[in-house]
Amino acid sequence: MAQAAVMAALCAACAVIAVVVPFAQGISLLGMVPMGLLAYRYRLRALISAAFAGGAIAFLVAGLGGFMTVMICAYIGGLTGIVKRKGRGAFTVLGASIVAGVAFGLFVTTALLGLSRLRLLIFDTITANATGLARFNEAAARFLDWIGVAPFTWLADGLAATADPIRDIVAWGLRYWPLLVIGYAVFSIMVVSMIGWWVLSRVLEQLRGIPDVHKLETPEPGTPGPLPVQLRDVRFRYPGAEHDALAPIDLDINVGEHIAVTGANGSGKTTLMLLLAGREPTSGTVARPGAVALGEADGTSVVLQHPESQVLGTRVADDVVWGLPPGRDVDVDALLDEVGLAGMGERDTGGLSGGELQRLAVAGALARNPSLLIADEVTSMVDQAGRDALLEVLSGLTRRHSMSVLQITHYAGEAESADRIVSLSESRDNTEMVGTAVVPSATGAVDHNGAAPVIEFDRVSHEYGAGTPWAKSALRDISFTVHEGDGVLIHGGNGSGKSTLAWIMAGLITPTAGTAMVDGKPAGDQSGAVAVAFQAARLQLLRPRVDLEVASAAGFSPGDHDRVVAALARVGLDASLARRRIDQLSGGQMRRVVLAGLLARSPRVLILDEPLAGVDAANQRNLLVLLEELRRETGLTVVVISHDFVGLEGLCPRTLHLRAGVLESASESAKELS
Repeated sequence: MAQAAVMAALCAACAVIAVVVPFAQGISLLGMVPMGLLAYRYRLRALISAAFAGGAIAFLVAGLGGFMTVMICAYIGGLTGIVKRKGRGAFTVLGASIVAGVAFGLFVTTALLGLSRLRLLIFDTITANATGLARFNEAAARFLDWIGVAPFTWLADGLAATADPIRDIVAWGLRYWPLLVIGYAVFSIMVVSMIGWWVLSRVLEQLRGIPDVHKLETPEPGTPGPLPVQLRDVRFRYPGAEHDALAPIDLDINVGEHIAVTGANGSGKTTLMLLLAGREPTSGTVARPGAVALGEADGTSVVLQHPESQVLGTRVADDVVWGLPPGRDVDVDALLDEVGLAGMGERDTGGLSGGELQRLAVAGALARNPSLLIADEVTSMVDQAGRDALLEVLSGLTRRHSMSVLQITHYAGEAESADRIVSLSESRDNTEMVGTAVVPSATGAVDHNGAAPVIEFDRVSHEYGAGTPWAKSALRDISFTVHEGDGVLIHGGNGSGKSTLAWIMAGLITPTAGTAMVDGKPAGDQSGAVAVAFQAARLQLLRPRVDLEVASAAGFSPGDHDRVVAALARVGLDASLARRRIDQLSGGQMRRVVLAGLLARSPRVLILDEPLAGVDAANQRNLLVLLEELRRETGLTVVVISHDFVGLEGLCPRTLHLRAGVLESASESAKELS
């Protein structure tokens, strides 16, 4: 349904542009692509939902023309997607279009039979137009005869000869109008369908090679019974991959256990989650007493890394029960109290912090009364306060409920709270976990030895939605300077304005007040000199393969294999990953691929938004050593936004602390921490 909502919005946007903008009717062809992709990957009801949702939006904005454009896109895209998914060809499309044309023609004929006054009005209009055209031809023929010149005389004879046939053809068409309507419907729909098939099938062929490898499977029906579960010699390899994503594993999970799963990036932690959530292994056996029952009562619930992708309701209380069957009795207040959100049922979910959103996602999972709850690195994107609150919730679930918890984590403190730890690292030497450290206090400027200023902020403020009733202040009166070769850590809780500050430094947004300069010029004009790695690494990866992504980001040819391998090696990635698809990587590997492409560009400034999230301890240490060497030896200016502080003291000798959009002084930060 989430996919249907997004595709409906895209199709509606195309339809509105096609109707509202002059000479932009061709844009409507783009609306077929999201509908075709939806029908290609999902069931028919997703396409129907998207068609009606997109049609409603287009009708409200652009009227009946917008609505009909969405319906046509849904028909053509849906037909092409379904035919492609079932492995059929053009003859199937042709046959379906003939059936659709006959059905549509019969519908219009029936409607015109019932609406007699409308039918007579249409027929009178057609007759008047035909009569007018015939009389125009006759008048033109007389005028050309009056001129008397030979070429005009021949033309006059031709025009005069067309007048009676026009009247006769129109009269015949109106006498047998039902056949004409059905025939026209069949012909037009058949032509449009074949054109749509020819265009859209090529697009879907390209999309066929982009597997959604981390997608949760649609659960098989059956009596819920995910526990106890036994995995025997289970391994998994993604389609087209050369290596197993999960090495052979034996694992038992019993009722009432809290198990922590650890391991290096790429060791198969997320793949194990998918297998426990219902995906079939490549080999081995998974034995359960009943069905996985993903998202169903007494079944399996999953809480993922990014809370924004799991919270759907606009009100906290609504989100807890989102998707539950009607009549299901849920004590929402008790669940919110259990996860530390007491009294927040009426709050808008858009105003929650990252930690609060994750606890809300846990409450939504608990509303299903699951037998097995899987938490996949749920603390990696939230601040320390949010982590502590989440850990307190997760560690007590097995005592308060008849359930088991499988927690995937890189953090030592989180794993120690579990009943037992399962490590997926192939080597016993690679079992080091990410530690924790106290929040560093803000520090003043360090000695720059005459280095030139690179980033200069002077009384910068930023307000989202400025001038509207929804205006929201993100930064207020921020002033600081970062010199060449500086290493600066920007710390603050969720919602303190860290990401907004990074976007302004990178020139991606312009502050509403104050000046933001990079090398003496406005930051918006210096975006090429500032490289930024976003918090959600997957959204920054635009190419299908690792080598293509690194080469594209760095600006060299993807055929230069040696440079690709060298770029990957700098961030601790093996050369064998160069040909791997992006969607086959773990979250930590994706983050390092982004960094490999950015470093290969040799940027002036490197901004890293949560660079250590989801990265295992060994690779965290290697990345920090690499960045520290680059900063000291090449003068690279590094700005790090992070909730993780272990090992950052060498890379970032200077710390800035943000609180509610305001930059705290060193004395204020030290006083708060004490």
